[in-house]
Amino acid sequence: MAPKTWELTKEAAKYRPATKPKYSCKECKWMFPRLAYGSCKYVRGVVEGSATCDEFEPRHAPKS
Repeated sequence: MAPKTWELTKEAAKYRPATKPKYSCKECKWMFPRLAYGSCKYVRGVVEGSATCDEFEPRHAPKS
């Protein structure tokens, strides 16, 4: 079940530097705008495009 809008703190979402660019916030469907810094639907505060968290979902479905 998805959290409510801006419900999570960075600590609760396990916000951290992304180990691979394809799993970074700027590639997540919940980040807006997709820039170096932006907002997330679920995580409170400013998020970095190069970070990630446990709520990450790819913007596009993987190609089969």
